[in-house]
Amino acid sequence: MRSDAALYLSSPAYVLGEDTHAATDAVSDRLIDAENAERYAYSALRVSDLAPVELAERSAAQTLEDAGVPAADLDALLHAWTYHQGHEFWSPAHYLAHRLGAPAAEPTGIQQMCNGGMAAIAQAARHLLAEPAAHTVLVTTADCFPAPGFDRWGGDYGVCYGDGATSVLLTRTPQGRSVRLLSSATVAAPVMEGMHRGDAPFSPAPLSGVKTLLPKVTKKEFLTANPQLPFGPLAHDAVTTVVSRALHRAGVAPGDGRLRAAALPRLARHVMTDAYEPAFAAACAAPIVPLGSDTGHLGAGDAVANLCDLLDRDDVRPGDLLVLLSAGAGFTWSAAIVEVPSR
Repeated sequence: MRSDAALYLSSPAYVLGEDTHAATDAVSDRLIDAENAERYAYSALRVSDLAPVELAERSAAQTLEDAGVPAADLDALLHAWTYHQGHEFWSPAHYLAHRLGAPAAEPTGIQQMCNGGMAAIAQAARHLLAEPAAHTVLVTTADCFPAPGFDRWGGDYGVCYGDGATSVLLTRTPQGRSVRLLSSATVAAPVMEGMHRGDAPFSPAPLSGVKTLLPKVTKKEFLTANPQLPFGPLAHDAVTTVVSRALHRAGVAPGDGRLRAAALPRLARHVMTDAYEPAFAAACAAPIVPLGSDTGHLGAGDAVANLCDLLDRDDVRPGDLLVLLSAGAGFTWSAAIVEVPSR
């Protein structure tokens, strides 16, 4: 998607879990072994006792306050998540619309696993492009990964999970701290959907809380059953393709001097240095800013949290271009090019 019309990501915000669980304590508690803790390089994960949607409500309230936008003026609300939101047979997007006081907003849930935040941003942009009367769409994400349903430190390969929520407005004019959305692109590889399904048969009801969710088990089962599937090269090509496509749609050369910084998913350090960073560098010269070592992977929220952290940097100036890269099980990769507007 290329946005020739002016669209902005306005007043991004994020709220992290209220507690911090240090990696040293996780090693002492035998939640992760010392070797993996060193390789992964997370110093801590953020942990919350709240439901994910409660964190999302707090983040969204901050975004609306910073933007000076009443919730009643929202045209739509898109909420993305990867894991249990607090109830099974229920719409968290409608909960947020109700709690925020947005009765006129159309609430929609977005399910694309950890790429959900970027998928929701793309959907919100399409909504504004297709509906001339619409002016403001709120995008939220929220995920929490508590025990016993989820093993946040040791349940997966190459990633540990932190609790947090994000929010951002899609607007036609800047509202608060904003960046202009120049383009976005998405590449999918559904041949790998089984990596998070494994060998287990379909179940008739959710198993959340009944057994601990262990993505590393399904990944091992899938890779054992598909030894010829070139996951590494496929993922490398997807990253280079999606970044190149986003740059092309924005009319930006890979080595453009305005490319100030790039942010990638908050995965383990060795995954970034061995896989994601080389693939990104093959397509774009923007310096990569490592983020998330003190939060963990925030489920669907990495991209907006990363945008917030990039905008907090002292070296980001009006006219600079930022690159956001997101990825999620399924698999799906998305990239967006945004411009810091002149003040």
